[in-house]
Amino acid sequence: MRRFAGLLAALLVATALASGASAFTYAEWQYGDVISTIDGRQLALGGAGLASADGARGAMLNPALVAKAEGLEVAVTAAAINTEESREMPLHDSFDGIIGYNTYAMNSALYDRYFGAIAYKPSGDFEWAPAVAIGYRPRLDMSYDYHVQYRDNDTQTEPMDRIKWDDYAIGEGGISAFTVALGQEVADEVYVGIGVDFLRGDYDVRHKRVFPTAAARDDSTTWAAYDDVSGTQFSIGVLVETLHRLDIAVVYRPGFELKGDYALTPAAEDTATEAVACGFDYTYPDAIALGLEYHPRNELMTTVSFDVEYTRWSEFEDGLGENPDFDDTIEFRFGVEHSFYDKTSARFGFQYAPSYMDERYSRAAFSAGLGMDILGVRADIGGQIGLREYDIDEGRIRETTMLGMATLTHRF
Repeated sequence: MRRFAGLLAALLVATALASGASAFTYAEWQYGDVISTIDGRQLALGGAGLASADGARGAMLNPALVAKAEGLEVAVTAAAINTEESREMPLHDSFDGIIGYNTYAMNSALYDRYFGAIAYKPSGDFEWAPAVAIGYRPRLDMSYDYHVQYRDNDTQTEPMDRIKWDDYAIGEGGISAFTVALGQEVADEVYVGIGVDFLRGDYDVRHKRVFPTAAARDDSTTWAAYDDVSGTQFSIGVLVETLHRLDIAVVYRPGFELKGDYALTPAAEDTATEAVACGFDYTYPDAIALGLEYHPRNELMTTVSFDVEYTRWSEFEDGLGENPDFDDTIEFRFGVEHSFYDKTSARFGFQYAPSYMDERYSRAAFSAGLGMDILGVRADIGGQIGLREYDIDEGRIRETTMLGMATLTHRF
């Protein structure tokens, strides 16, 4: 009874760490921010973990890790992100040189997401008894929240210039993955696994222009809705732990297709655009990842994790219109973990993640976290701060993204 009470108490703590609302980043909001980090330990290690997670915690990361489950395992994760975005336009001198930047819009928002997985491996001396896992996680997030206010510099109404209108760009929703995975130890310390993600979701994109009451003009909204979106993605993983100090993992995820219903409702005053209602399909690319975990010395309870993932975004296809010119990406994740004798762990990590919109839109992120046992439940907490800056037609965008995750894992 105490074990169940401890699990419930820790679960409530994790839920309280996440707070609501929604927002993500401008560059990826049309086709989605790819959610690759799934628990607090992985986040603290800079996103690395293909060769170092296990059981329920690794079910949606590398299906081969499912084979390392012990009995029945349950893992639950709560995540909270704060994204701050500022848009700046250049200031020019008389020779058209840039002498500085002026900020014309600043936006900040929070959102919360939740993950969960259950893994089970039969106990006993079975030669072939694969472990099975099921899980849920956000897969692609299309959320975004942007606001800018335009004023008339030539008409002043104390204490500020007269408001002309407010522009909003709003994205809500995304695609979630319901995962089923199998893992099996095929030889001593050699594991293989296969996973299937059943993708489902809805999302919409709105552009609004809101006029002040004194303007005597009607507000306008352009609305694009993507409903009943579905698809299927597979993943294949291998984990080799036969080497003395080095564990190696390889994961391959084939490309997948998302299909659904698309409806465009133009603003009332936009007579040049017709309403559209049709089906749509997006073809997302395949990816291959390599993970390493290195144990420097037996006396030191320290491990070093490193992941690298290559995604062929240049193969992306947009069935609604012209195919975008995306860049292939190579993402690097690095982390160090030191375990103390009381089962407490300290972790640090770094992540370098270029955007598929343009490989120059790269985010550098630093992370840290702790792992500990609380009331018989393993708690892993991680935090990360990421920075990115890139140019747009109107100037440049500067982003600061802060991510926190808390994961609770219990073995029955």
